[in-house]
Amino acid sequence: MKKTHLLLSFIALFLITSCGSSKSAAKVDPYVGEWSVVISDTPQGDVSATMTILKNEAGEYSGTVNSDMGLINLSNVKIVESKLSATFVTQDIDFDLTGTFEDLLFKGYVSGMGADFKTDGKKVVSQ
Repeated sequence: MKKTHLLLSFIALFLITSCGSSKSAAKVDPYVGEWSVVISDTPQGDVSATMTILKNEAGEYSGTVNSDMGLINLSNVKIVESKLSATFVTQDIDFDLTGTFEDLLFKGYVSGMGADFKTDGKKVVSQ
């Protein structure tokens, strides 16, 4: 009887420990994904766009901005301590994109042509 209890205890212990996940959950990068942004008061008016941030296996960021002006590739994308910096070229003009991520919000500026254009956004969260 004692051996049966001991055997059942070992089986129960084995089942409990084997049902737990041995893999740790992959950490999700909060910056990666799509961000709905509005670049305010540009010469073309307020420009609505989708900023997409990607991260490769080496940990390097890249991205695009897609608006009525077309798909624009971001270059030199860096995110350090929630701060984004990137550059892009559109209509043969160089621009800088800088800002800060705060949870699901992005607040920053597109700078170029001697002006700073306020840029606000929100992360697109799929339901």
